[in-house]
Amino acid sequence: MLNTPHNPTGKVFTKEELEEISAILEEYPHVYVLSDEVYDFLTFDNREHHIFANIGDNYKKTITVFSGGKQLCCTGWKIGWAFAQPEIIR
Repeated sequence: MLNTPHNPTGKVFTKEELEEISAILEEYPHVYVLSDEVYDFLTFDNREHHIFANIGDNYKKTITVFSGGKQLCCTGWKIGWAFAQPEIIR
């Protein structure tokens, strides 16, 4: 499980760090990534958020999760969505 931007620390993985994680995962073709990116819009110090699935061919092995509750500042809402390749999301 990957959490970026991370709550509660605020850590935003750089593109280079995500590329390093991707390189490690190349050694493990049967490992999938659940990428929790519900705070994608909330970064500090002008840091840029990068969607893990958009790095290289990570879309083939990543389920990306977003949150309507976080996006719309309605944290009581438990509404979200996930993106992945059809064969993974099934």
